[in-house]
Amino acid sequence: MVRKTKQEALETRESLLDAAGKVFCEKGVTNASLADIAECAGVTRGAVYWHFKNKTDLIEALWRRTEMPVDESWGDSCCVTGSDPLKAIRDQAIDCLHRAVTDVNTRQVWDILFHKCENVDETAVLKSRLLASRDDCARNVAKMFNEAVKAGQLPKSLDIETAIVGMFCYIEGLIYNWLMTPGSIDLEKSAGTYVDIYLNGLKHADAA
Repeated sequence: MVRKTKQEALETRESLLDAAGKVFCEKGVTNASLADIAECAGVTRGAVYWHFKNKTDLIEALWRRTEMPVDESWGDSCCVTGSDPLKAIRDQAIDCLHRAVTDVNTRQVWDILFHKCENVDETAVLKSRLLASRDDCARNVAKMFNEAVKAGQLPKSLDIETAIVGMFCYIEGLIYNWLMTPGSIDLEKSAGTYVDIYLNGLKHADAA
């Protein structure tokens, strides 16, 4: 019986996170209320408070839930370059774009962060999590770029730090614009083309 009760509690928590993601995307963080989230989840407001202190707590939980699929794109386990480091970079960049399109939870967090995340205290935790995650990823990506330079796939003159910042801005910009008008481009299908445009530009850094 205890095991069943714990399972029910976990299911309620997941249902609340699903509802929070949906409501935040529809109304924005500031305009959304815990009552809205409870109604969407089909539970009482007391059930929300049982699992989460406030909207900030909910937002942080949403991020933690997407942390694994997001970090899998640039995490330690994925940064094994082998004999073709540039291909490894390409594959991880494409994977990051694919996850933004195909993983519902990841897409919701990006949408909240980019379009429904007003500059208020409640959303500061989400922005700080993004910056921390970006810093962690940058360290891994730097290793991959260094390997590509050593392999002669990228010029020795490449400013790796600038290349990483540019790539992150490029990928996030693609996701940002796709979320505004998802029907305008097929990001999942065209992800490889977009990534190749950026990486091919880096190959000609000597000419810049």
